[in-house]
Amino acid sequence: MNRVCPNHAAPVQGDEAERWRALQAVSAPHKPFCRLDYVRAVASEAGLHLDIHIISENGEDLAGAAVTWKRRGPWREAIVPPFTPFSALILRDVLNPSDIHSRTTPLESLLAELEAGYDRIHVHLDPEYADIRPAQWRGWTTRPLYTYRLNTADGPETWSKGAARTFRSGKDAYDLLEGNGMGSATALLAAASYARQRRKIPLDKDALEALVRTAESTGMASSFAVRRRDSGDMQAGVVVLHANRKGYYWVVGSVPGPAMTVLLGKMLPKLHASGIEEFDLMGANTPTIAEFKRRFGARLTPYYRIGFCRKAMLQWLYTLRERRG
Repeated sequence: MNRVCPNHAAPVQGDEAERWRALQAVSAPHKPFCRLDYVRAVASEAGLHLDIHIISENGEDLAGAAVTWKRRGPWREAIVPPFTPFSALILRDVLNPSDIHSRTTPLESLLAELEAGYDRIHVHLDPEYADIRPAQWRGWTTRPLYTYRLNTADGPETWSKGAARTFRSGKDAYDLLEGNGMGSATALLAAASYARQRRKIPLDKDALEALVRTAESTGMASSFAVRRRDSGDMQAGVVVLHANRKGYYWVVGSVPGPAMTVLLGKMLPKLHASGIEEFDLMGANTPTIAEFKRRFGARLTPYYRIGFCRKAMLQWLYTLRERRG
């Protein structure tokens, strides 16, 4: 198989970008996190480098990865960028089991390319990529993660009794808002939510606002919010990334109380009417957050974090840091 070997000091070149777009257009799943304008934007706002790797055979592109990475001393570390649940990894076709067993898949070649290019790597695979044996057989670490997904056609009657009751009792107290600055306002609410929970926000609020504006201006995102009818205060917001009839609970923020439950109840029918059939609540890996999402009748969906480290010293340093907390 042939490879595109990126110039790590230069921006993505035109030919690589066109090949990436063509590969994404014919691949499944077609998710917004693989769009090159998205990956460029999040890499820029997070201060990360970006390389494109493409695997081809007989002139046909078969697999690719848009990798965001940073320097750690002398090492190159490929990371999953902030606010991005699934890495930009594309396979043109479903992997053939016999090719998996003979270790001749485009995914195996792509993993070998990444091993050669970075000292430490982490990739989050979309739930569609359930067979991770090519990574296991190459010695990559594998870890299951989870998200919750729901059908937008399902209403509060499918929710838990508590969530449905919260929506019914609160829906008349709020107005639904769409677009027109809702994305920037949601970014501010998200930053406030992180601060209230004493968690470090993955991007500072200015960078997050800029990323949201880019997503909205390129048609990748739609923004929703609810405000109190009595005070006019905006109390919850969601920026939804969307592609291929799927939506993602991307940038969110709210004040404590029923506002987010009301927002979801008012927003989901709008998404369904726009052609979005499935909604990913993006993560069920923290107990309290997972419980909140479960109440909306969502189904638990696994995906995988895979990793590779070819520098023993680098792995030792990370292990030491993790032990120190």
